[in-house]
Amino acid sequence: MIPTGGPVTNVLWVILIILVLGFLGGAWLNRRRSKAIGIWLRSGLKPVGGQTTWKWIRGMNSAAQVTVEGAAKPFRRMEISYFMMTREFAPMWGYEWLRGKRDLLAARLELRDAPGYEVEIVPQGGKLRKTLDANAGTEPFTWTVGVAGLGIGSRGAGAQQAAERLKPFVERYGPYIQRLSLRPRQPNIMLFMNLNGPEKTSAEEFVRSLRRMVGD
Repeated sequence: MIPTGGPVTNVLWVILIILVLGFLGGAWLNRRRSKAIGIWLRSGLKPVGGQTTWKWIRGMNSAAQVTVEGAAKPFRRMEISYFMMTREFAPMWGYEWLRGKRDLLAARLELRDAPGYEVEIVPQGGKLRKTLDANAGTEPFTWTVGVAGLGIGSRGAGAQQAAERLKPFVERYGPYIQRLSLRPRQPNIMLFMNLNGPEKTSAEEFVRSLRRMVGD
């Protein structure tokens, strides 16, 4: 029974109950969603072998991370994390949704043979491209226009050929890509993409596409 103490108190109790129910419902949705993404990733990572470890990431958002040590060529080490939207707090979830934020996958991959060039795929008119250009130094990026409003920047010997190898991946997953980097320093591949579509496709094909990006 909700205690009574005047209109203001009753309204506060109603708000509190709604927030608690929203938290419980959002937490349930995130657990179910996180489990589904984990199963999806596990099926895709089977062919790469290696030693796999899973862990939860502490923070405001529900998040998990899988690490693969000694992965099959061309990879050496894979670290893939996924972060859920703040479904536990409905107003924040709605704010994130309106701003275009979605569940996020972040992959940091180390290759056995590091490339000698650099390729960056980012939103064509976004702040990140401007930052990359501002910090390019004496070797600027050469940019071409890709699908889904993405810009493809390359620099270094062999970079344009590498950019061509990345195009099939970009054409398939372009609407979800926030950033895709292929570079000499570790992690050699960085991928940030929204999880509002890719997780409904074949995880095995997703990982095969990653391998084909580096010519494997």
